[in-house]
Amino acid sequence: MSFDWNIESDVFSITNLKARVNADKLFVCLMLEIERQGIDIRKSFSISTIQEFIPKGTAGIDNNSVYGFSILSMLSSQKKRDYFIFDDPNLRDEFASVANNNYNRDNYYWLKNYPNELIRINPIFIKA
Repeated sequence: MSFDWNIESDVFSITNLKARVNADKLFVCLMLEIERQGIDIRKSFSISTIQEFIPKGTAGIDNNSVYGFSILSMLSSQKKRDYFIFDDPNLRDEFASVANNNYNRDNYYWLKNYPNELIRINPIFIKA
């Protein structure tokens, strides 16, 4: 599935994303899938559930390594991302530290270590 930035949402604010790379595409796809399914937009989700909403292949991201890194980046504070509110607020920076390690990065660190961590979409991305 390819990705087109010319999309609209009735419940999410897409225009205030800071970047437009794979991590950001996955976040947009996540928001659109939550909206499509009619799920409570303020609900907390486990990280593994988030992955189920945006499986490999979403937004044309088919490569395992790129997909894992894109979710890692999406969850992190890398490049000033703030897409999620975590029950453990230190995790965003922990994920950023892993994402910024170009020497021996584990792109699936998020899934191996925190599949049950609860997060919710940051309210700044929810339309009033």
